Amino acid sequence: MSAYANLVPATGSLTSYFNGFFFSLPFAFWVLVLIMLIVAVSSYIARQLTFAGAVAAFLVGFGPTWILGFGALATLLLFFVAAGVLGKLSKRIISFDVMKIHEKGGRRDAVQVYANGLMALVSALLYAYNPSLPFLVMFGSAVGEAASDTFASEVGILSKTKPVSIITGRPMTPGLSGAISPLGLASGLLGAVLIALCVWGCFLPMSSMSVLAASVIALSSFAGCLLDSVLGATVQAHYYDEANDCITERPIVDGRALPLERGLRWVDNDMVNLVSNVASAILGMSLSLIFT
Repeated sequence: MSAYANLVPATGSLTSYFNGFFFSLPFAFWVLVLIMLIVAVSSYIARQLTFAGAVAAFLVGFGPTWILGFGALATLLLFFVAAGVLGKLSKRIISFDVMKIHEKGGRRDAVQVYANGLMALVSALLYAYNPSLPFLVMFGSAVGEAASDTFASEVGILSKTKPVSIITGRPMTPGLSGAISPLGLASGLLGAVLIALCVWGCFLPMSSMSVLAASVIALSSFAGCLLDSVLGATVQAHYYDEANDCITERPIVDGRALPLERGLRWVDNDMVNLVSNVASAILGMSLSLIFT
């Protein structure tokens, strides 16, 4: 089983040195299982994830780490920890209850984990089948899009200026999918760049090709974030809550089924996240095939 572990060539990075030590251990597989169990259980106890979400996080974290090494775990944890911290901080700072708008609460369930992490796992599995740079870029683009969207959402909601629709430019309620602001866009770009730099530092050598690969990751990640906003403003279901006189992403409030205001009833935020993540990963892989 260890023959399929840590397939990424060493680059001289700290994670490469640790990979060389760790995966040479005869019991590396079970130690990694224990590490991922600790991460998943800790996230459940910290109320970051539901039980099903913790199980999904174990799978999404273990697969890429076993195949790509601890650079994958570092990249995934950078996204996950940053998402958790930004989410808690933004909810403490904002003066309104964003949960009245969002369909789900603060704890991520399995569907949310897969919507943001399934393509990272798929990318790692493709790399195991064909170890090549495009699939590393695909992995980085998948995680980068999730980070970019999270940064844009959690920080953008703190914007002093009222957000506008990415399609019409009209003012929108903060927190609604499809709303953008300068702060949110800048934060989304920052999230994309941070993941690109992390992937570069963990997986790629110091070369002009690596600069190009990291640039592709950042570009694809941010493009996926923008696509998420476009889909959120067009096809994602939004409902009108007459009792509270507001637009919400929740189809049912206090037992009341709400009328559809716009979008498609079967397209929720999780589906939008998944489509955007898949598109970002494929874009990153495609650009890598062309330019690297």
